[in-house]
Amino acid sequence: MSNKRHFLICIALWGWLIVLSIYEAQAQVRQTQFNGFGHLEFYWDKDEEGRHASFAMGEHDFFVNSSLSDKITFIGEYVIRFNGKSATNYLPSIERSLVKFNYVNNHSIIAGKVHTPVNYWNDVYHHGRVFFPVIDRPMSFSYFVPLHTLGLQFQGQNLGRLNFGYDFMVGNGISSTDVYHDSVVPSLTGSVHIRPKEGMRIGLSYYWDDLHDNVPGVHSGHNTSIVIPDAQKFQGPVKFRLASFSFASFRDKFEFLNETGFNTSITDSTGTARNFSQYVYAGLNVTEKSTPYFVFDYIDVADNDIHVYPLEKLKVALGYRYSFNYLLNLKVQLEKTWEFEHFGHEHKASYGPFLRVQLAYGF
Repeated sequence: MSNKRHFLICIALWGWLIVLSIYEAQAQVRQTQFNGFGHLEFYWDKDEEGRHASFAMGEHDFFVNSSLSDKITFIGEYVIRFNGKSATNYLPSIERSLVKFNYVNNHSIIAGKVHTPVNYWNDVYHHGRVFFPVIDRPMSFSYFVPLHTLGLQFQGQNLGRLNFGYDFMVGNGISSTDVYHDSVVPSLTGSVHIRPKEGMRIGLSYYWDDLHDNVPGVHSGHNTSIVIPDAQKFQGPVKFRLASFSFASFRDKFEFLNETGFNTSITDSTGTARNFSQYVYAGLNVTEKSTPYFVFDYIDVADNDIHVYPLEKLKVALGYRYSFNYLLNLKVQLEKTWEFEHFGHEHKASYGPFLRVQLAYGF
């Protein structure tokens, strides 16, 4: 065998070994996890028409977390939920789909659809109710909070002694869909927080968006306070601004979460509407598995708001959570809701008490 042939065979063997080494290294780095989360509920209530009791199947969340390399990860979150407009009463949706590149230390660039980083709740919890400290989200998530944003995010985590973090994002606004934004002006989000102690986080954020025609997208979380036919809704542009403050402390014995929101909705028709929301959760870990808790949830939408429309509402709840383990818990919640006449803050209507029971699980 000639020296040239020997040389070519050695080169081929070395090349093959290098390919195998690269593949093995990638195989060690690349890890994909599939998780699922869901919940079942039972509720009992009483209104003017009498008593009602019903079982319900909640949304089911399929969660994908994959390490594509030592610096690049992928997160996907796909939910199947009730929708009365579909033939089967259930429809799937893409809640998150993002690629994260950790380019240096704890600084990352994220591209895709994310939970808009405006407060602790939206930043920390996904759609798996098993991780919620209570049965459902704050009321502000139905009116003020821009739940999702599709775009580009710059993020830093656990920086310095105070574990400083930041999120700056540019993306599609409230009136967009997942495939289209009706304006050349994107939404902007700026958020900072610190974690001075284990289990504690303090954060501030500001969200800026100009709605082109006051039509919220399907994943914005923005509903009107009353049922209004589309032809009668305000159709002009809305300048939407939201400042948020969060304080969270989840320690061994005591859990506390405060979410405060200040919103302005500016239109040429009615000027500046100033809105406010306040959410407080407090829980006492009597044992490692047993947690009684209290919820105070308040929202106030100004009289001249024509994005959400006037609303003043208060919900108070007492609850109990029993955690069989970190992937299975049972929550029982007794709640009552009041609505008020907006001009004089007089009592308008009350609803409840409602009894709600939720079994939440992961798999």
